[in-house]
Formats: sequence, C-alpha cells, structure tokens
Amino acid sequence: MAKARMLHNKISTSLQVNKLSPPAQLLFTWMIAHADDDGRMRGEAESIKGTVVPLKKWSFKKIKHYLEEMHDAGLIYWWPNLKTEEWFVEFINWGKYQQIKSDRYKPSDLPSLTNNNGSNLETDGIQNGTTSATQSNISELNPTESNKSEYVADKEFLGMEVEKNYTSKFFNPTNEGEVAANEAHIALEPDHPWALKLTYLRALEKGLPPNMFYQYVREIKQDPTIENKGKVFNAKVKEYFEKHGEQQKKSV
Repeated sequence: MAKARMLHNKISTSLQVNKLSPPAQLLFTWMIAHADDDGRMRGEAESIKGTVVPLKKWSFKKIKHYLEEMHDAGLIYWWPNLKTEEWFVEFINWGKYQQIKSDRYKPSDLPSLTNNNGSNLETDGIQNGTTSATQSNISELNPTESNKSEYVADKEFLGMEVEKNYTSKFFNPTNEGEVAANEAHIALEPDHPWALKLTYLRALEKGLPPNMFYQYVREIKQDPTIENKGKVFNAKVKEYFEKHGEQQKKSV
C-alpha cells in the first residue's frame, strides 16, 4: 500500500462531502490515505479507528455513524459479508482522483461490491495511457447515478442463505414496527437482502413510525421513474427526522 495519496482540491467544494458532519469529513479525508490501490479497506469501526484515527477519542458507535453518513452521501460503498460478519469500504470515485503508476500498482486483496473478480480497477486509476468508464469513475456531481450499482454483489459472498436475521426471507418480525420495516424492504428492495438491516430496520431503530413505512412505499411505487428505491427511501427518512427535529425545537 502506498504511503501517500492524491487529495484533489475539488474535495473542498464537493456538495457530497460538505453534507457530512465535520468529524465525518475529517474521517473521510484521512481514510483516503489508508485505502489500498483499488480504493478499498476493512470497514469495521474497530479497524477504522485503529488504522485511521487511533489518537481520536471517538467511540466505535460514532465511527459507524460517520461511515453511515459517507455511505448515504454516495461517497463510499460500506457493506458486510453476512457470512463472516466482516465489513468493507470501497471509495466510489477512487479511479477518478487517484492515478497510480502501472509498475507500482498492487491489486487489492479485498472484495469489490461492484465487481466480484477481485479488482475492478485494473485499468482505471493506473497511469498506463488507457482508461475506461467504470462505476468508480462516475462523477460525484450525479450521486443518483453513482448509486445505481450500489447493491450489485455476489450472492455467495454475501452469504444470503446463512445470515438469517438479515434477510426478509428468514426474518421473523416481533412487533408492528418490524412488520412495517420488513414489508417495506420486500416492496422496495427484495433483491438486496442486507438492505433490511442497513436501511429499513435502521430507520425503525431511529424512531420512524410504522405508518410512515407504508406511506413512503406508496409514494415511491407511484413514481415509475425511480430506479434506486432504497436511496429515495433513505432521503425521505432523513427529511422526516429533520422536520421532526425542528418541530421538537419549536415545542420546547
């Protein structure tokens, strides 16, 4: 792994980066220096803390929250191997900003979410005179496009059939909220098993009322132009809590 990485000056004017909280902005920037030549790294909060911010007094819970911010902003892929419970990070626009000389390039030992043959940047990001447009090179100015392939991954790698608590197929809801979250997942992202936990159960844990799951499903399904339904659902959840937070402030 290289000891230095390029930090493009566009990062200071990136709308995606500036939507992050200040600690998440700092962590995102520092993570770039620790990613391998394909823009990947281990994604457990413990690993991130020990590698990237060992001197920061940040809890694992805070680091997870910052990673969620980056993921929701379309800056990184952050996903689990449901079979081994390992987590991984992959920078979405890595090939656009990191140019690595071919004689110094070392293929990643970590999996890719967008390409399952080991390395998805065999040409992109290497200074050998050739480039091709992969998912990693999609402009950050179009976050909707950059997330279209967010959940394209190998079913065997994800362990879909063994981590029962993460999938609608095996999930057994125990209350009204879990039923609503489960049904929203089935309605919007049935082919993305890990989205149940990362998107819908997470919204429930934050306090999204059961009736809002059904309302958002109706609204999203009524618009046939929506391709990334999970992303739109997340946006609606974020808007709900921002509005709810403002109402609470006014009532105090």
